[in-house]
Amino acid sequence: MVSSTKRLFISYTLLCLISTVFLTGCWDRHEIQDRSFVLAVAIDLADEGLENSTPLETFTEGSGRKPLRLSLQVLSLSPQKRGENSPSKTYVISNTGRSMHEMLRDANGQNSKPLWFEHIQSIIISEAAARKFGLTTLIDLFRRDAEIRWRTKVYITPQDARPFLDFVPQTGEAGGIFIANISRSIKNLHVAGSNTDLGATSVRLDNKVDVVLPAIEMSGKQVKVRSMAVFKKDKFFEYWDEYTVKGAKFLLGIEKAALIAFSCPFHPDETVVFEMFQQETTVTPQIDGDQISFKMNITMRGNIGEISCSGDHDATDRAFMDKAEMMFAQEVQHNIEHALQVMQKAGIDDAGFGQKLKAYEPKTWEKVKDRWDEVFPTIPVETSVRISIQNSGEHK
Repeated sequence: MVSSTKRLFISYTLLCLISTVFLTGCWDRHEIQDRSFVLAVAIDLADEGLENSTPLETFTEGSGRKPLRLSLQVLSLSPQKRGENSPSKTYVISNTGRSMHEMLRDANGQNSKPLWFEHIQSIIISEAAARKFGLTTLIDLFRRDAEIRWRTKVYITPQDARPFLDFVPQTGEAGGIFIANISRSIKNLHVAGSNTDLGATSVRLDNKVDVVLPAIEMSGKQVKVRSMAVFKKDKFFEYWDEYTVKGAKFLLGIEKAALIAFSCPFHPDETVVFEMFQQETTVTPQIDGDQISFKMNITMRGNIGEISCSGDHDATDRAFMDKAEMMFAQEVQHNIEHALQVMQKAGIDDAGFGQKLKAYEPKTWEKVKDRWDEVFPTIPVETSVRISIQNSGEHK
C-alpha cells in the first residue's frame, strides 16, 4: 500500500513533468542579434537630397511618380572592440515611393535581418514634404501601426531630413536616441518639448486643432532643436522663434523649472538671473454680453540664480529683492504679451483659451466654436504676473 507521502511525491513529480510541456519557450521568439531595430525615420520629398540617392531606392509600385523618400536609421548590433573608433553605431537605408507602408516593407530588401519598429525614437519631417502633403498624410502609418510607440518624438526641419540620420553625437549615443532626448529637457524654455510626441500630435489632429512641433536644424557637426513649427490643423503655417516659444510655455504654465534673465536695475549692462521652480497659472474667461475677454494670473516662485554685476549686491537686502521681483515680473509679462500677439496674429490658439472658455462658459463656447479661429485674434487678455524670490543661494 502506497503511503500518503509517496502519493504526494508522485503527484508533484507528474505535475512538474506535465508542466514542462507548456513551458518550452516562445514559439515566435527572435534573438536580439537576429533583429534590426529602427531608431529614427526621416521623410523628404523624393527630389530632395538627390546626391544621396541610388537606383536601388526605387522599386516597382505600379505606375505614377514616386514623390516621397523614406529613410530609416538602423541600429548596428555588430560587436565592437573597446577603444575602437567606430564612425557610427547606426546605418541608413532609404526608399522612394508613394506608400509609406510599401517603402517600409521594401526596405527589408536592403537589409539582411528583419526590421523592427518598436524602438523608433524620432520622426524627422522636412518642411518641404510637410508643405506639400500635410502632416496627417505623412504620419498616418505611424499612428496606425501597433509596433510604434506614441512617445516617439516628431520634428520638423527647414532642411533635408535625411542627413540627420547620419549625425554622430559626441556623447556616443545612437543619433535617433540623442535627437529624441534633446526635447525632453525640462529646463530649456526655448525648446517646444512638451506634448509634441506622436501621441499628442495624433490627438490634436483627431480633434482638428492646431499642431505645434519642435523645429530641428543642423550646422556642420552640430544639431540643435530651436524654435517651433506651427501647423494650422495639419497644414504647415510658419515658425515661431525661441522668445515666442518661451512666452507660450509661460502661458501654458507647463514648466517645472526655468531660467529668466534681465538687466540689473542698478547696472543695466549686467545680468541678474531668476531660477523658477514653481508656477501657478489661472485663466478665467470674462463674459460681458457678446464680448469675451480673459483674465490671467501667474505666480512664480524661485531663487536668485546668478548675479553677474561687477558691483557688490547684497541679495538679502529687501530693497534689492523687491526691485528684482518687480523687474522679473515685468520681463515675464512682456514675454507673455509678445507670445499672445504672435498667436493672435496667426489665429492659432496654442495656449488653449478655447478649452478654458468651453469649460467655464459652455453656452458662450457653443456660439463661437465654429468660428473660433476668427474670434480668438480679437479677444483681449489681461495678464498679471507676481514673482516671489524664496532664496538667494549660499552666497549673498
